[in-house]
Formats: sequence, structure tokens, C-alpha cells
Amino acid sequence: MDAPSPELLLLEENALLRSELDALRQQVRTFQAILDHAPILISTKDLQGHVTMANRHFEILDGYHPATFVGASVFDLFPPGIAEQLWRNDRRAASERRAIREEEAVYHRDQSLHTYQTIKFPIFDEHGGVIATGAVSLDVTATRQAENDSVTDELTGLKNRRYFNMRFHEEQMRAQRDNRLLCLLLLDVDRFKEYNDHYGHPHGDTVLKTIASCLRGALNRGGDLCFRIGGDEFACLFAANGEEECLALARQIHAAVADCALEHSDNPPGAIVTLSSGAAFLHPGDPADQEALYEQADQALYRAKHQGRNQVAT
Repeated sequence: MDAPSPELLLLEENALLRSELDALRQQVRTFQAILDHAPILISTKDLQGHVTMANRHFEILDGYHPATFVGASVFDLFPPGIAEQLWRNDRRAASERRAIREEEAVYHRDQSLHTYQTIKFPIFDEHGGVIATGAVSLDVTATRQAENDSVTDELTGLKNRRYFNMRFHEEQMRAQRDNRLLCLLLLDVDRFKEYNDHYGHPHGDTVLKTIASCLRGALNRGGDLCFRIGGDEFACLFAANGEEECLALARQIHAAVADCALEHSDNPPGAIVTLSSGAAFLHPGDPADQEALYEQADQALYRAKHQGRNQVAT
């Protein structure tokens, strides 16, 4: 059997190349269709921070212009704080040579700030060198808002009992690590049932919002946490250098409420809204758990009530 002629071999090779080229073009069309219709942000940047590719979904962002976006520096496209955040994460992915997951904030065209869950990853050349970074970002604003709503008291804006339970162990570990005292303060409004009966629940809601404002004003350090546990009961969780510092902050809250001078005719002797508080302390190395500390604070609150109200008990 005669061997194929060079001309026939060339025709077969050309046919194979055309077939491979057609398949490649189809892959490109498929890839482009995915980019155009994916409801997520997909992009790449060079190692100097210039955008080298961005899918159509970027048009949702503030300042996006299809003719100038690709090729521009991230610092030309976004406000300085946002640009630094984005570029810092790109640099991490490149320097650590691995995919990283971060949350990033950017503005949409309607000037609303959105949170994106972003995966940034290095892009390598054939020799294993990093030549660019890629990013895939999903808008999780609604999810984060729903999560926040689930742990936030609607009336006062304080965090709720669920969030207290979520954060307690973390704050306990932080205080232990820093060799500081963890203070739990439970507070409630003196004779609040009588207040609602006399003035009505809408005015009672105003009292609760005022208490929340006083808590936020007194406990405004990083790491201070305030909660509405339920009804007229509030809680504060914070670290301090000693018991007296905790009690001083509690008295500051009481003073702030008294300064509001909210009328409460059924609360003698001052006839204004007051608080009773119970404080409990977790010292470094103390093995007490959340339930035990809460019980101690609750018992202290009970003593404050039965010792005449409008005071802090331990």
C-alpha cells in the first residue's frame, strides 16, 4: 500500500488544524457568553494594578465606563480607601501564591455601598511565575443585612440575646488572652410595668430607646458590647482592668439615664426613670462559663432591686 502523498498529509493536517481552531473559537464564544451573562464580577489585573479584563457585570459599579475601565489602574477607578482595600487583597494573592477569600466593599451606580465575597487568585505563566491576579466576586449585601437583622433588636438597634450568645465565648477568650477582667452587667428599668400602665406602650418604647442611647454613649470603646436581652432587660459585656472600672462604667450609665429626667410618677422617690443593675466578673483564669456568669449577674440584679432599686449591685 502506497504511503500518503505529502499533499494529502498536508490537507489532512490543515483539516485537523481547522477543526481544532473551530473548537477553540467555540470555546471562546462560550467563555465570552459566560462572562457577559454571569451575575458576578469577574476580572483580572496585572501586577501593577491595571485591569486587564472585566466582564459586563462591572457596569453595575459606580464610575464604570466600558471604554476606559480595562487598562486603567484600580486607583484611577475607585475612591482611595476602596482602591487600597482591593489592591491589598490582589497583592496578597500574588505574594502568597494562593487563592484568598475576603469581603470587599464597593459602590454601585446608585451610590449604595455593597459588600462582595471575593476570591482572588494568582495567575501563573508556563514556568510557574505569577504574572497576574484574577478575582471572582459575589454580591452578599442582602445576606449580610439579613444576618445583621437576625441579631439586631428592631426597636433599639442594639444587638439581641442571640448575638450575646454568639459573642460571649469570643469575648471571654479575648479577655483571657489580654489578662483582663470580663464584666457582665445586667440592667432593667425600675417599675417598667407601672410605667407602661400609666404612660402607655409607645412612651415605654421611647424609654427603651433612650436607655439604649445611654448604653452606647457610656460604652463606646472598641470591644464594648451592649444588648437588649428582652423586654426592659439590657446587658453589657466588656473587658476592664479591674472591678472598680466596671462599676464606674455602670454608674456612668445610671447617671446618663438620670440626666434624661424622663418622668415616671410611679417610681419614687425621684419620680423619674431609673435603672437597677447587677454586675458579675470573670477574672483571668476563672473557669466559670457563660451560664454561671449570667446567673451571678442576675442574682446581683435581684439584690439591687430588693435593696431599693436605682443602684448597681455585685
